[in-house]
Amino acid sequence: MLSRTLVVLLVCSISAAALAQPLNRTPAPGEYQTPQQTAANMTLPEGFKAHVFAGEPEIAQPIAMSVDERGRVWIIENYSYPNWKATGNDKVVILEDTDGDGVHDKRTVFWDKGNFATGLAVGYGGVWVGSPPNLLFIPDKNRDDKPDGEPIVLLDGWGHHDTHETLNTFTWGPDGWLYGCQGVFTHSKVGKPGTPNDKRVVINAAIWRYHPTKHVFERFAEGGSNQWGVDFNDHGHAFMTACVIPHLFHIVQGGRYHRQGGQHVNPHTYADLKTIRTHSHFAAAFAGATIYLGDQFPQRYRNQLFFNNIHASKVHVDLLEAKGSGYVGKLGPHDKALTGARKIAPHEARGTGFVNNADKWVRGLSLRLAPDGGLYLNDWYDQLPCHQLRPHDQTIGRKTGRVYKITYDDQKRGAKRQVDRFDLGTVPDADLIRLLSHANAYWSRTARRMLAERTANGKDMTATIADLRGLFAKADTTPLRLNALWALHVTNGLDEATRTRLLGHDDEHVRCWAIQLECEDRKAPEAALTKYAELAKNDPSPVVRLFLASALQRLPIEQRWPIAEALVAHGDDAKDHNLEIMYWYAIEPMVGADRARGLKLATKVAPELKRLRQFIARRAASN
Repeated sequence: MLSRTLVVLLVCSISAAALAQPLNRTPAPGEYQTPQQTAANMTLPEGFKAHVFAGEPEIAQPIAMSVDERGRVWIIENYSYPNWKATGNDKVVILEDTDGDGVHDKRTVFWDKGNFATGLAVGYGGVWVGSPPNLLFIPDKNRDDKPDGEPIVLLDGWGHHDTHETLNTFTWGPDGWLYGCQGVFTHSKVGKPGTPNDKRVVINAAIWRYHPTKHVFERFAEGGSNQWGVDFNDHGHAFMTACVIPHLFHIVQGGRYHRQGGQHVNPHTYADLKTIRTHSHFAAAFAGATIYLGDQFPQRYRNQLFFNNIHASKVHVDLLEAKGSGYVGKLGPHDKALTGARKIAPHEARGTGFVNNADKWVRGLSLRLAPDGGLYLNDWYDQLPCHQLRPHDQTIGRKTGRVYKITYDDQKRGAKRQVDRFDLGTVPDADLIRLLSHANAYWSRTARRMLAERTANGKDMTATIADLRGLFAKADTTPLRLNALWALHVTNGLDEATRTRLLGHDDEHVRCWAIQLECEDRKAPEAALTKYAELAKNDPSPVVRLFLASALQRLPIEQRWPIAEALVAHGDDAKDHNLEIMYWYAIEPMVGADRARGLKLATKVAPELKRLRQFIARRAASN
């Protein structure tokens, strides 16, 4: 989470004797606070409040969080950080609110043999845990909250060179893949156990993904720093928060991004994609990117990015505005932009955010959408933000950690909001399909995963696919069309002919996802390739051209030429944040494979795309 190179600290002096004092008084600045005191001293915008869902001694060092299909909160308790060791007792625990009062009242230890566990997701009949050097799957097919057996090593080769930067932030993508992050100073060569070294995937500073049924692993995008957050908006576009370097990136499949250090895997990258931010926040350590897609907060927060500022003990909101093929990240309404040098002044620590903590021991890591539309926030809680700068003593001997719940308009809705007990793993497919249109993406995302799991388990989905096709045909908004489209994809309801037909859909985002889903297996039929060339030439949407540039990287080189020739004729794309560079990533191996044809392609590049012409010439000269 925090880089070894980061020396900015909020150092609070405190003695063991002070910690032993009774805490039935207002804590002094820099002093330990109970979970309830910390929540009471949070400042949020009008109408919002935070309360303690769980806290020490019930939980400790919560480094990762997930919410399952029963609305329960899963936590990894990491006791080994920051010193990796081959064996350990890190725990996966389940926190449940059985009476609906907003506070957990049941704790279940699911597994207690983790070593440096940092990533967590629930699904497909078990629990996914990142525990370097392994990505583990712990089966629980009967869903009794007890492992069916020993963990299964799906992938190995994950490094732990910098223990801030191991595999983390597991997130189910709209396409059904499991996504995650890894930082720049940990060097991994990932593959299935037994994979030869030269066949493994190099990961350092990347967003990666793993398919839960095909068991395929990929580097989705490359670059960044020690990122600890990735999430998707209503259109399925990914965003990442990073530390030390500029904090915000729109992540595109096949993109290569500004790196804190080191070199890109491909030495012919020549240029990388930069931040979309227009501002800076206090300090430089951020974690827990979550796009708010709930139905509880005011509408103005929808599709905006919530994330933690670890050093400043805050939660920020950045505004994501569509521009060209991508986005611009603007300062949210609750923040003030920093000016001047990066040196931190004392008053800046008291600056603004969406959540402002008087308690400077708060170290927020993850934010997760709740079934009621609120947000869960897990807090590592420690006096210092950088453990590696002192012996790790778990906050002067305390086993600390909290999960808070952020809600809106509690007075109008009642302090106690009884929530019916539910289990989406048991409801009929028809009910899951209805949930795809729910305004709270907790329900639509979880419903889609349930449909995918039933497909993976061999259930006959013929009737369900017919209903999903009906939902797609009737959908009158882009998010609902996409939710139906993604559900069709994960239930194997999108055949080749349908995907090709959707390339002519009126909705540009449907065309985009028809491209990406068609090329998921790194191939496309001839009819689709012909349509790609037409879209590359005539489609007015820069977003479609961006998805084509990503797709080209997944196609055999011989199939790329006519599509690339059409893309590079768009001179206006020189003004776009992504397109010229993404075109280069698709074209570079083409030039490497056929220098003469590559130089001929350069003559067809629009004059405005000056860098692209230069890159082609540079690559041709290196052959």
